Amino acid sequence: MMVTDVYPRPIALPEPNPDLSPREVVMIQLEALQNNDLYDNDGGIRIAFGFASPGNRVYTGPVEHFIDLVKRPSYRPIIGFQRASLGPMLILGAHAQVRVDLVDAEGAKFHYVWSLSRQAEAPHTDCWMTDGVMRG
Repeated sequence: MMVTDVYPRPIALPEPNPDLSPREVVMIQLEALQNNDLYDNDGGIRIAFGFASPGNRVYTGPVEHFIDLVKRPSYRPIIGFQRASLGPMLILGAHAQVRVDLVDAEGAKFHYVWSLSRQAEAPHTDCWMTDGVMRG
């Protein structure tokens, strides 16, 4: 059998999934934001928005508004940061918090706390999604 045309399968972008822990959700968002410049049209920020809870989206959406918010001075260090470390994760029922310490592109240190909740309604039933990120 001869194959003449071989095309790579498209890479599936990450999206909320009940199998992901709060820590994994934060890691996905951080990786997307760190590598935002590798995607077209602020695609890393768009991936992060895909993990924003419905309640979060009420305040931060639509995605174009979210992109503007992330590019503001208080969140700008998250885009293209050098390195990040995740602190302890606190889970209380359907709510979780994860502390993130990061070094931005210029070498400055920043602290953020991700607040997440397990969703109770479709289409994201049982998925951990981000309710907010606070700079500490």
